[in-house]
Amino acid sequence: MSDGIWSALSGAIAQERALEVVANNVANTNTVGFRADRLVFEEALAEAGADGPAPASLRYVEVAESAADTAQGALQQTGGALDLALEGDGFFAVRTPAGERYTRAGSFVTDAEGVLVTPQGHPVIAEGGDEDEPALIRIPPGTADVRIDESGSIFAGADQVGALRIVRFDEAPQKEGITLFTGQNAIDSDATVRQGYLEMANVNAVAGMNELITVSRTFEAFQKVIDTFQSLDQRTARDLAAG
Repeated sequence: MSDGIWSALSGAIAQERALEVVANNVANTNTVGFRADRLVFEEALAEAGADGPAPASLRYVEVAESAADTAQGALQQTGGALDLALEGDGFFAVRTPAGERYTRAGSFVTDAEGVLVTPQGHPVIAEGGDEDEPALIRIPPGTADVRIDESGSIFAGADQVGALRIVRFDEAPQKEGITLFTGQNAIDSDATVRQGYLEMANVNAVAGMNELITVSRTFEAFQKVIDTFQSLDQRTARDLAAG
């Protein structure tokens, strides 16, 4: 079998992974707080095998890493008192069954006890408290006037009921699911809170569709190369058998 088929196969596998990532980005174009995934590819030389050193020209393509795009998404005005968006580098902190997580999706609501939570029911963490007992934000049921200033302080009428814990990271946090992130060494963020707005996905639908088409065509091109190598191998095998 020709060595070249392995290089083509590695390219096809990498493009298949890229196809999955781009398709997921496009599917979440309208998901609040979604940050697109970007793949980083690298070239890898073939390792020496049992029959000696691999040819110097034999190289493979592989996915080096997947990282979230940190570009700011567009803000969409909703007018909702508990709809919040961040301008700048930062994340809202929330409590999940798996521990503290972080998100840019600020479409919050209150539960039956008035605790500020995500639509999935994860409580939003406030400033204060500690890792074992994080402080939560409770808005008295029936409060008609909820105001949240640019620093994240929350007022129910004239009374302050808490302040949002907003953090950033020196190193890029890792995505967990669709809009949640994990990170280490969280530090205070100076991001600006916008009440009555939501940050939309940082995915351009038109650009995403064009990228999807490009990746699909590249994947198809690798498949054709693989088919060509297979046809050549089959022809060579037939010729050897006939000889």
